[in-house]
Amino acid sequence: MASAQTIAGILTQGTALVVLVIKLLSVLAVAVFFWGIVKFILAAGNPEKLKAAKGLIIYGLIGIFVLVSFWGIIAFMQNAVFGGAPPSTLPMPRVPSI
Repeated sequence: MASAQTIAGILTQGTALVVLVIKLLSVLAVAVFFWGIVKFILAAGNPEKLKAAKGLIIYGLIGIFVLVSFWGIIAFMQNAVFGGAPPSTLPMPRVPSI
């Protein structure tokens, strides 16, 4: 019985750590995306600056896509391994409204 409590505690702490990391990376990906948009607007027709800004926008979108995909994989694995009863709920990350 003690080992079951330990495993549940470890899984809960691991889930909390993953949630924290994903939230931090989500903020970073959204910030890169918006920074790319700002640079695109400020490029004022300069082709080199436009190319750099488009790269930031693309990297931001790729980051957001990877994080959402990772989030789905984690939710799927929790349901598959724990039979629909994960040790703790894994809420969807929220992006602050503008």
